[in-house]
Amino acid sequence: MKPRRFEFHSPQSIEDALKLASDFDDDFIFYAGGTEAIIGMKERVIEAGHVLNLKKIPRLNQIQMQDGSLHIGALVTHQEIADSEIVKRVLSGYADLSHNIANIRVRSAGTLAGNLCFAEPNADPPALLAALNARVVLIGRQGKRDVPVREFFDGPYSTVREEAEFMTEIVVPLGAEECRCAYRKVVYLNRPSAGVACVRNLVDGTPVWESWAGSITGLPERLNNVCAVLNERDAVSEFDVMQAAARDMAGLDVLEGVYGSESYRKHLVAVLAVRSAMECVK
Repeated sequence: MKPRRFEFHSPQSIEDALKLASDFDDDFIFYAGGTEAIIGMKERVIEAGHVLNLKKIPRLNQIQMQDGSLHIGALVTHQEIADSEIVKRVLSGYADLSHNIANIRVRSAGTLAGNLCFAEPNADPPALLAALNARVVLIGRQGKRDVPVREFFDGPYSTVREEAEFMTEIVVPLGAEECRCAYRKVVYLNRPSAGVACVRNLVDGTPVWESWAGSITGLPERLNNVCAVLNERDAVSEFDVMQAAARDMAGLDVLEGVYGSESYRKHLVAVLAVRSAMECVK
């Protein structure tokens, strides 16, 4: 199927992009990497008379450390994150996650911002970004606002981003003395059937843990019982983590699909919770 006819625009600044968005009312989409948008337009799931290409806007393709946080621009691709010496140095676990997203075509074209805005329920980045307490920066007609990744999604293919807003960057705070993170997943058809992210921050000499599951409900889900077990113990107990993850999964409704049965995917979360936690203490 071919997409509806559309006009392609390449604004040269954030102000130009917002002006065009205002001119075209709701008959437009923002375009960054395009890996999801192009497919959606061809299938007529996404229809727009105007495509606003953000790739010409300066400084949206940068990765940098600033004020103790990692800043990833909206146009940075997954492969650029995987290859970034900055990311490898400060968050090697996130570089590993990016290196293993889907396939080389998706990693080379797809952007982190596009991935988050599309809100595909079986995606890798949201769980780890939630565990890291990252935030996204959105800009629109009403100005700029920061939204924690933990609050950004409100369902499969749905976020709190307004129609005329676009993401300018993702910010990951790195204030701890030491931060170790890991993400482990089981994949089917290039997408995760389940994934678990674990973060171990050292704060005043004390480990503070976060464990989040992805690709289960359509939202990043905090594994509260796993976090409690990890924060209460001096050493990681594989048995206790698996039991805690099972309790966390008991009350969740797993999305249906081709990625495995509900019981199988809940079991995967328990196994992956252990693997990601163990990776953080290697």
